[in-house]
Amino acid sequence: MMIQGVAMIAASVIRTLLVFSTVLGAGSGLSPSAAQEAATEVGFVETVSGRVVVLARGAPVRVDVLDAVREQTRFDLRSDSELRVCHYRLRRFLTMRGPARVTVAAEGVTVEAGPAVDISQETCAAAQASKFQGGIVARGVPSKR
Repeated sequence: MMIQGVAMIAASVIRTLLVFSTVLGAGSGLSPSAAQEAATEVGFVETVSGRVVVLARGAPVRVDVLDAVREQTRFDLRSDSELRVCHYRLRRFLTMRGPARVTVAAEGVTVEAGPAVDISQETCAAAQASKFQGGIVARGVPSKR
């Protein structure tokens, strides 16, 4: 009788652990395909003008200001478009003009087609969390005094 009770408790514990691990795995969004898609951020988009797109999950998506640039992101810049990216490792702003096809990686930039990338002398860095609460952060907006 005692062995049967222990076996039922063990089965119950195993069942609970299986349910918990399944829920935890699903809730965290971790899966082999998601892990492959989760790439390292190498920069962010500072400005964009014209039509610039990236291929995300098989579909073209328009690039917008403050979008994260991940490892091996390929930008397609249409005619009369311009993209300025802060590259974390280079600590510089990179300006790309269309028509062009450019791939951004942690090591640098590869121009597949189009004009060369301009590397600014102006430095940039990854955004850091603030220790202050409240307020508004805005870029390119003149402050009123």
